[in-house]
Amino acid sequence: MGVGVDRALALGYGIAAIAAGVVAAVFGQDLIHGNEAAQNVIVTVFSILAGFLIAIMTLLGDQSVLPGSWRIAEAQKRAIKSKLTRQKWLFYCYLATLSLIFVHTLLKVKYPCESVWLERLYFGFATTSFILSFKLPSTLMSVQTDRIDAVVGARRASASKLDKN
Repeated sequence: MGVGVDRALALGYGIAAIAAGVVAAVFGQDLIHGNEAAQNVIVTVFSILAGFLIAIMTLLGDQSVLPGSWRIAEAQKRAIKSKLTRQKWLFYCYLATLSLIFVHTLLKVKYPCESVWLERLYFGFATTSFILSFKLPSTLMSVQTDRIDAVVGARRASASKLDKN
């Protein structure tokens, strides 16, 4: 597939994830209202996903595993920066979800009317973030594939003429 098609699919996936989050926020609030078990599951899952995402971001940013000269690293800079930016925003979604749950927990007794809206917000963020998280394995695979391609390219460039044939 071309780059334009890949970008369109990624954009469509993001829009669908946001739409699902809005639907969950509007119609799913009754599923989590007063449901401490669901809230604990969301906190646990997003805490684990945040840690996993930091590990991926660390792998993405580790330039020591790129072979060859600075030119090879420079060539991959744009792709790596793009992936890091996407992961950064997903991490912010995780933090927003956890922060909204924290604020909800603090305010639910004293401000029950406002806490209903906080439930809707955190459930919407949780749904969107969870759906977007399904792209994490693809990102990790893409990083590793890019690195393998860079190693092959560096070895091919430094190979003798006999090896190139």
